Amino acid sequence: MMPNNTTRSSPAVADYQPEVLFLEEGVEEYPLAREVLSRLPEIPRREFQDISILTEQMRHSRYDVFGAGKKCLALSRFKGSFLKKCPGVSPGMVCCNYYVVNLSKNCIYDCSYCFLQDFLENNPMQMAYVNVEDLLRELEEVFARYPDRNFRVGTGELTDSLALDSIVPYTAYLLPFFNQQSNAVLELKTKSDQIANLLNHPDPTNVVVSWSVNPQAVIDLEEKGTPSLAQRFESAKACLDKGYRVGFHFDPIILIPGWEDAYRQLVNILCDSLPIAKVEWVSLGSFRYRPALKSIIKNRHPETRLFTSEHLPSKDGKFRYLRPLRNHAYETIRNYLKCRAEKLSIYLCMETREIWEGVTGKTPRSDEKLGQFFDL
Repeated sequence: MMPNNTTRSSPAVADYQPEVLFLEEGVEEYPLAREVLSRLPEIPRREFQDISILTEQMRHSRYDVFGAGKKCLALSRFKGSFLKKCPGVSPGMVCCNYYVVNLSKNCIYDCSYCFLQDFLENNPMQMAYVNVEDLLRELEEVFARYPDRNFRVGTGELTDSLALDSIVPYTAYLLPFFNQQSNAVLELKTKSDQIANLLNHPDPTNVVVSWSVNPQAVIDLEEKGTPSLAQRFESAKACLDKGYRVGFHFDPIILIPGWEDAYRQLVNILCDSLPIAKVEWVSLGSFRYRPALKSIIKNRHPETRLFTSEHLPSKDGKFRYLRPLRNHAYETIRNYLKCRAEKLSIYLCMETREIWEGVTGKTPRSDEKLGQFFDL
């Protein structure tokens, strides 16, 4: 049983269905596209030839481009290279050698702090790329070319990795492929409870399912449409029982009034909800944003409490809490975790070497689970 304070005050997005399906000419030749269409037989469909023309029409037809775009799903081909280094890699920041694969863009959830509100203003719809076979060929070539390198690959940069998996079942393609790799791990980052496909899959090898978590008070105010904290932990427990490795991301840490007690309670709920000794890692990352995003957040989310503290630009140009405040938050939450799970692997996301060493007293290379990924 989860404590009462993990209940949700606003409903999460469940059983999402778009209002309109946009189909790039010829996508029906791809098995994944046919699968999506079979799952959405009643949704109106419109064909298009040029995605740039379609997005321009959509961008100028609505007041809240980002919000309205969540109601439309476009199936298209991706014509470039799928595998990229994490764009969070910036001068002065410690790099965890994370790789991203962008199979989809936009998100059905509407978190106030989401950078996509600014980054995807010219892509006003849910976009799903259906040429998964091209992705798998590319990954196979790269992994074979560098057999001595360990790849951690995530799909959750421009979307939630699992929120649409019941409609666009990427995991049906990705899991069997990664299960065959000796030097690659797939990380599915999510806030979702859409884990049915994972639980029905026979082999959880080489897959880490990780949840972004925050105190329920932050979820209620800043993470609209997402499953509750209780639902996320229940989903993690189910995946762990199935044999998947699981992780958690305390990211973004938001310093609400009384944040110390809120995050202490979050740590206790985590450690009481599942066997913490089996968790692969926990990351800590503070609220950060590029300057242009602030006005968008305030316009789309006037009730937000994100800007009650002072922020200054860091080495990578993003605004963050003042360094002493970040240090204190990281040290405090890390100590909460270490008190409950001394051997837990904890790393900082998008932070400087100085903060790494100041908070942890060491570098991530000294952690057996993390060292293979970090390049300092």
